Amino acid sequence: MDEKQIVNPHANFFQKVFFRYDVARDFVCNYLPVKLVQLLDLNTLELDRESFVDILLSATQSDLVFKVRRKDGKKLLIYILFEHKSFVDRWVLFQLLGYIVRISEQRKRDSCC
Repeated sequence: MDEKQIVNPHANFFQKVFFRYDVARDFVCNYLPVKLVQLLDLNTLELDRESFVDILLSATQSDLVFKVRRKDGKKLLIYILFEHKSFVDRWVLFQLLGYIVRISEQRKRDSCC
């Protein structure tokens, strides 16, 4: 491998951009429903460094998990998946379900140990 070759450029780009609080906050405010955003304490928004994308798909996909508290103090996760698809994938909901299961399994392990 060439020393100057960038490994996982998509993931690197999205993590660097969304690590900035102002960018992450703007993204959440602009792309989530207003009623949901109004329930969130955006001052608590933080990026979780863990990825749930399958290693085989990491060249074309990047994902981000944000932790945030609602205004009533309850914790929430916001999962964002960035993916380039060059075709209509009828199994995309099944793919997303897999990510949701992985995230849930990880959170369950973290909370019980």
